Amino acid sequence: MLPLFKSTVEAPSAQATAQHKTPIGPAPKTRALCPVVICELDTMYHDAERLPQSIMHLPDPCNKAERIYTTTECELFAIVFTALKWRHHLESLVDPPLVYTDHKALTKALNFTNKNRRINRAGFPHLDRHLETSIPALVYLPTVAPFVNNMTSQMKIWDTIYLSGDPAFKAGGSLNIHGNRQAEDERSDEEERRAINERPPDINLPLHSLQRRIEGGSARKIPTTQPGITYQFSAAASIWEPVRLSVPLPSNEQMPSTMTISSYNVLVDSISPAARDRYALLLRSLLSESAVADTLVLQEVSDDFLSYLLEHDTIRSRYPFTTHGPPDQPGVGPLASLRNIIVLSRWNFSWEWIPFEKRHEGAVVLSMETIGKSKVSTFLPLIVGGIYLSCGLTDSSVAAKNSQLQTLVKHLSRNYPENPWLVAGGFNLTTSAFTIDAALKSKSISLQTASTITLETMLSEARLSDSWLVARAETGDTSRPTQGQVSVEDLYEGEEGATFDPAENTLAAETAGRGLNTRPQRYDRILVKAQDFLEVTGFNVFGFPEENGRETDDYSIKDQDTGPHCGSDHWGIRATLRTDPVSRADQLGDINIQLTPLELRRAPLSLSDVTALKLCLTKHSMFPTEEEVTKRKEVFALVKSILQQSQSQGPGDMAGNNRSNISIVVVPVGSYGLGVWSTLSDIDCLCIGPFSTKIFFALASQRLRKAADLGVRILRKVKAASGTMLELEVRGVKLDLQYCPAAKIVDRWPEVTRLSSTDPLFDLSILSLRKLQAFRDLDYIQRTIPDLAAFRISCRFIRLWAQQRGIYSSKFGYLGGIHITMMLSRICKLLFRDAGAITAADIICMFFNHYANFDWKTEMVFDPFFNKQQPRYHRSAREPMVILSLRAPVVNVAHTASVPSLETLIKELKRADDLLSEVGVAWPMLIGGTGKGGEMADVSSGAQEFPKTYNSYIKINVQYWGLTLAKGSALVGWLESRCVHLLVDINRKLPGVHARIWPARFTLHAASGKDERDYEGCYLIALAKGENAKGRDMTESDRQVSQGALREALEQFSDQIRSSEKYFDATSSWVDVAHVKQSELGNLKLDDREWGDYVIQDESDTEDEAEGIALELDDEDDEAATAAFPASRKTPAGGKKTTKPVATKKLRRATDILNRLRWDPSLDSSDHVVGYEDRFSGTREIAVDQWKTEQTEEEFIPQHRILYFQRRSDGVVVWERETRRDDIFGSGAGRVE
Repeated sequence: MLPLFKSTVEAPSAQATAQHKTPIGPAPKTRALCPVVICELDTMYHDAERLPQSIMHLPDPCNKAERIYTTTECELFAIVFTALKWRHHLESLVDPPLVYTDHKALTKALNFTNKNRRINRAGFPHLDRHLETSIPALVYLPTVAPFVNNMTSQMKIWDTIYLSGDPAFKAGGSLNIHGNRQAEDERSDEEERRAINERPPDINLPLHSLQRRIEGGSARKIPTTQPGITYQFSAAASIWEPVRLSVPLPSNEQMPSTMTISSYNVLVDSISPAARDRYALLLRSLLSESAVADTLVLQEVSDDFLSYLLEHDTIRSRYPFTTHGPPDQPGVGPLASLRNIIVLSRWNFSWEWIPFEKRHEGAVVLSMETIGKSKVSTFLPLIVGGIYLSCGLTDSSVAAKNSQLQTLVKHLSRNYPENPWLVAGGFNLTTSAFTIDAALKSKSISLQTASTITLETMLSEARLSDSWLVARAETGDTSRPTQGQVSVEDLYEGEEGATFDPAENTLAAETAGRGLNTRPQRYDRILVKAQDFLEVTGFNVFGFPEENGRETDDYSIKDQDTGPHCGSDHWGIRATLRTDPVSRADQLGDINIQLTPLELRRAPLSLSDVTALKLCLTKHSMFPTEEEVTKRKEVFALVKSILQQSQSQGPGDMAGNNRSNISIVVVPVGSYGLGVWSTLSDIDCLCIGPFSTKIFFALASQRLRKAADLGVRILRKVKAASGTMLELEVRGVKLDLQYCPAAKIVDRWPEVTRLSSTDPLFDLSILSLRKLQAFRDLDYIQRTIPDLAAFRISCRFIRLWAQQRGIYSSKFGYLGGIHITMMLSRICKLLFRDAGAITAADIICMFFNHYANFDWKTEMVFDPFFNKQQPRYHRSAREPMVILSLRAPVVNVAHTASVPSLETLIKELKRADDLLSEVGVAWPMLIGGTGKGGEMADVSSGAQEFPKTYNSYIKINVQYWGLTLAKGSALVGWLESRCVHLLVDINRKLPGVHARIWPARFTLHAASGKDERDYEGCYLIALAKGENAKGRDMTESDRQVSQGALREALEQFSDQIRSSEKYFDATSSWVDVAHVKQSELGNLKLDDREWGDYVIQDESDTEDEAEGIALELDDEDDEAATAAFPASRKTPAGGKKTTKPVATKKLRRATDILNRLRWDPSLDSSDHVVGYEDRFSGTREIAVDQWKTEQTEEEFIPQHRILYFQRRSDGVVVWERETRRDDIFGSGAGRVE
């Protein structure tokens, strides 16, 4: 390798080349100072017309002070700078490197004879402090510069670091190191050319050939594998002795069912004598309940710490086998280097040392004697690898890590191809996207290095799975207790699950200093191969300060001084695995079908910069500001305190009115709970309490109205698909409030978040479970997404894309927040399983590619890690799109999707997927928000283009001149919910026409002021030829038939809207529908007004709405509600008080029975029939599986006509309305004999 250093960017002339020592000094301002170019000269570049290949170019590595250095100082600066950049290669040399220079003054820098103190202070003594090797000589060689100048006349060579260390070259030859330097200076050009021809043969050695350095004319080979000696503690002799006895092969009965492996970087002390203030903390961490394992892999172990560790009785009994005995024991000897890998185990093993290129670095490979799997008649032992890769974030350090890991993987693949593997240790791979982006900006690494820095491609090819990712995706059991200075919301991509955290670990903060490495990094990993033998069942982190301070039964370490708060600058990790000697392929057959590997599609180079992605999201206000974050936190805390009445709230203290101390759980759900909300997002809240829905909303409305002085307004009470909901506005922030009655859940909160779905606690009504589903699914997704920061960025972009493309609204049959969350979580988990760590750009690209080619007609979107078997869901013929929820009752969250809306979604997904294949694609191009010159367009650009794109539209005009906001919002909401039925009707009557609705309201008029009372807007449905009608000409008769069918569909829709007495009032509103051309639309714009003014309503205005959907309580809930809110009934005229309770035991509705039969795995729905009353034929029966619940179904029957449910096998009626019999839930009259 030949690094070259150039101290000017000017192309030197021939005269300047001959006299290349032009003083730099204080240069004029017109010339750039001290740039550095590092190159390699290979034999292929011996042509004088070709330049050397540039490895690294730093245009201006100098600071302000260094720019005024003299020529000698600049030359020394270049040598010191490059030596530190290539420290990993310099330290790996067998012989110390030499520095050859054509600047004679530098030769005095090594022996401190230079009169310039700056040179003596910042020269090679500075290098000796940072390198584990020394530079014994700096040789004056005037032939270096002419030699390279003959090859490349356009480049000026200042200094050369010779890396070979060839004794023959150093001894002399044509190079007289110890000879007369003045005679060398006076050599003629002919002598210099002769010296060039007689140069050492490997002076042009390229970087990638460092492993084959020339020694004595032959390529130096890396040392071969070295067998190691396993030590076992002898209780009789009380010493560690080498293992000599062989262990017989185990049988399947002797194989342990589970095993654990831990990895811990104990942070070596480089000072001597070593300080022991951390030893007690390290020992306490290793013996803690969360750290003890069957095999323990330690890194950065020193002689003194290993001696301290192995003399402890608990360590000796827990781990009787080790790769190295205590160095202070006679006859054992010291460790190989300063930083060592030590493995301790409870099982016997044999091991070998795999050396790397760098001196004293390598990997430990163990072959467990009693643990493994059997294949035919061959026993394949478990292979455990311990590794500690090089540190640093430079091109050379990343290349060194790649080479070291590749060496280990090749060794394992060559020698143990069919054995199960475990590879644990410190990989030192930078995972934080913030750190990588900062390194790119500072030019510490190249863009190519940044794209391969995680080495995931190599790990994926070797079929090595990260146990943290596997446990995170399948169990969610990977995180430490919530604490610390950095919350999950503040983490960048790749920082979750960090084992090196300067924000929480004081030792890590000291190690990181003030450089780029101040963000959390996941340096430590445990990799697993052979899922047919090893299954990851758990993962945890240990070594936290609170663990170090816990009590222990071991009195030998109980009273020791713990010193610092952390034992190491790394957290330790432990993986729990289940072993199964029998192949698990048959058991996982169904799940393997569901876990079909994705065809990985990485993001193109133009989209690899996460900064550009975040800039695109920021310009569209997808990231909230700090003020907005603070404001929403305050709003949520205010509403929570009002509902719980935990404290006084200013004027009109409500705490004194609290009748009893009743627990109400208030949790955020939706986009706010998931952390993907934007400026325009609402806050969705779920309240859980011990009383009925009617009581809660009456109580909540009363308390919220009393808090009007605090900026709280109740906008309206609506009956949503999920039940009753209050719409609030608190200090300018919209908030939706829902309620779930579940006394048992409140009593065991927050323990319920970790309970299994089969726990008896969740034996609730269907509607209560459906209410809880929003929180339970959200909690599971947050715990199981491997990289939550990357998921959130991806979710924000996909939501922005859907908004810009006009496909973000679940009520219109498009995508909603829950749709994107479920679809994206599936992609993330499958990608992290198959490809390891990936970026947000990769997730987005895979999202479009996967779902653009998804078979929506036959396949369903569900979480294959949560559903170990095919979900039990009966898909109807009217469900073109199925996206299943997680917790029971499993529902299709895309039930509003229609065939036209699905066609629109597929078209937009394919458009995005096609754009990703184009060269130079940018993020604004995907969302369609590019203006002139590729600039970012306005947020509403998609809505502005929609009225200009098609030739024919259906225009739904709506007018409202009422006063109240509640009635205006109700009218608009009702109209929007019925638009999907118009799309379905058009698709059925006109199959050759594709109808696409824009999910927003347009208007011709902008709000003129507060006094405006007339509101007018319209909804647009574009009409175009369908895919099946393209290429076919329509006859005149066909056109007339189509127009008649369209006219009939529009008239039916208008009559349906105007016939609703609940939402449509002819005295204050009007709705009409028309088929218009594009030229008749006019200049439309989006209408974001609220139709009506806020008016305070009486409590009685909304009581009737709650009656129809009040949820029944369990017996326990009834008692809690009765005790909390005693009845306050008036005494009848006769003077006697009624004994009727507040909550009676009602008969469960037919809806609950139908859902229970469908979703309860203990009941067979195919063995039950529904008896209903037909208007013409009387009582009829139909199978439960054939019963239609959607109003859009032609066979739909209202459920109030259901008379009974009967079991086919024995003819028993399990539910009957007339006799109030209920054998399913036991409600009403209960079980009737």
